[in-house]
Amino acid sequence: MSWTTALTDLRLLLNDGPTDKIRAFKRVFGTVDGANAVFKTLEFRRITDFTTVDETGPLGIYINGEKFGPIALPLTYDDPGSGYFKFDLLSIPIAGAVVEATYYIQYFLDPELQVFLRLAQNWLGFGDDYSAIPQGLRPAALQYAAAEGYQKLAIKFSSHLSETYRLEDMPDVKQMALLSEFKQAADTARQQAQQLRNEYYSRQGQSLSPLFGVYSPAIKDVPPRR
Repeated sequence: MSWTTALTDLRLLLNDGPTDKIRAFKRVFGTVDGANAVFKTLEFRRITDFTTVDETGPLGIYINGEKFGPIALPLTYDDPGSGYFKFDLLSIPIAGAVVEATYYIQYFLDPELQVFLRLAQNWLGFGDDYSAIPQGLRPAALQYAAAEGYQKLAIKFSSHLSETYRLEDMPDVKQMALLSEFKQAADTARQQAQQLRNEYYSRQGQSLSPLFGVYSPAIKDVPPRR
């Protein structure tokens, strides 16, 4: 039976649904001097568009702790993929204001998850069609795909930090710890994938053998003729 839920299963394993990861009242990057209009959220793949959020809901931009929506605080630009957004010139935060934002993020797009699953399919030796992975090997495939995801996330997050922070800035200790956790998660998932694959093909890690042992034919000892 075709594995039609592969993407959903992998996203569930990675805890990467559209409302799984919220960032509440996070400080944004940008000089708050009353003149700068361009700001940026730290995370990439922000899926909350600040130009369309409900003004009465919790998502959106906060200045000095107060919520402002697209109407009260117009934006001329918002790119959730990169995190950048730009205020209308008449709505630029005053000097010294605290600019924060609450939003959802998502680590991976569907095409990326499909690449991870195809890599898992190749690792298992079944070609590129991950939907054909046997049911018994799907847990191993998911773990391998997750390992690829966490590994890419660690690389992407490291690059993102270096691009976001200026040389004189000191990266937050928690952010660096998160980078280490991504790397560890990749190693753990890869080990789990190998274990699950071995368990599928073997019993207690040993090569699969016939249930009643190997057949050894009895050869009658015939004495030589005189």
